[in-house]
Amino acid sequence: MSDARRVKSDTSDGEVRMRALADTAGMEPPEQAKFWLEEIAKKVHRGPRLDTWTSARNRAAEYAGIEVSMAKRIWQRWEDMKDVSGSALVKLMIAYERICETNERAADSYRAERLGTGTKDATPYQESRSAGLGMDAARH
Repeated sequence: MSDARRVKSDTSDGEVRMRALADTAGMEPPEQAKFWLEEIAKKVHRGPRLDTWTSARNRAAEYAGIEVSMAKRIWQRWEDMKDVSGSALVKLMIAYERICETNERAADSYRAERLGTGTKDATPYQESRSAGLGMDAARH
């Protein structure tokens, strides 16, 4: 492909990549749907003493915006399915992406707090050079 035919917004070289697609690369749509639904259910599960996986699956379906019956079908029969509804697949992918972004933002915030920067750029705290000069530095 010549440079003249490339479009500025062309993302085929991997510049913009969704985490949901990267995590399910090489999977068929029913397997992708199952993966995203299970990961969302893991996120909304309240623990073994308080919750069942069926109710977590139903909450995951509500979070993603798909029908509970579709979530049940994906959960139980994904191996026998030939395809998944396009709208359900896209909604699950977007919901999974939102969860990944939330986790990444929380990790960035924690990292910034741990490093003492107060910002999310994750650069370590550095004391200014003038702090070591003066009478205090002479005493040490």
